[in-house]
Amino acid sequence: MLISIACISHQLSLLKGIEASVAGSEFDVSLGRFQGRPMLDKLALDPPRLLLLDGGCPKFSALVLVDRLKRSLPQTQLMVYLRSIRAVECQSLLSMGVMGLVDTSVSGVDLLQGLRKVVRRDVHLSVKVAQALALSRFCSDNPFDRLSARELTVCDLVVDGIRAPDIAEQLCLSAKTVNTYRYRIFEKLGINSDVELTHLAYNHGMKGVESKDGRI
Repeated sequence: MLISIACISHQLSLLKGIEASVAGSEFDVSLGRFQGRPMLDKLALDPPRLLLLDGGCPKFSALVLVDRLKRSLPQTQLMVYLRSIRAVECQSLLSMGVMGLVDTSVSGVDLLQGLRKVVRRDVHLSVKVAQALALSRFCSDNPFDRLSARELTVCDLVVDGIRAPDIAEQLCLSAKTVNTYRYRIFEKLGINSDVELTHLAYNHGMKGVESKDGRI
């Protein structure tokens, strides 16, 4: 019996690469161009066994998408394709229940092996992701390591310039709760404003240039 997996990305080249990687395998893959919330709602009607999510989808960070997916698809295993590797983001994604993290350097063979591990509920990390996480254990000077996964999600949205009411809508929270998270973030990081948060995020590589190459 074929195992159902869904792949979501805004880049057709990535979707085609994934399709080629799993061709002839035990996976029945459904490809979807990212179209925001309607697509996420549609997935909830017929949940796949595994979902491979492009972490570079526009307007939504990987943290926000995973937050929504874990609530709407609690039984679906998640793997995220990262266009840039930030150790603190990887740690948060894993703490949120993501079972697989791969990056732009992953080969089709490695991707297929990773999908098989995640279906078995084993954690799979690409070589570069594993190296970044291992290195971060010896470089503990990143203040963002102090944030919880939810705080980091809110932080990501604030740095992207999204207003508290819109953050609240994306995360299904009240605006008051979002502001509570903001001030908790400020306290943990020793800052007083969104401007300081943005500068700190860029200085510590929390926001960087993502790979434009969607090929596998």
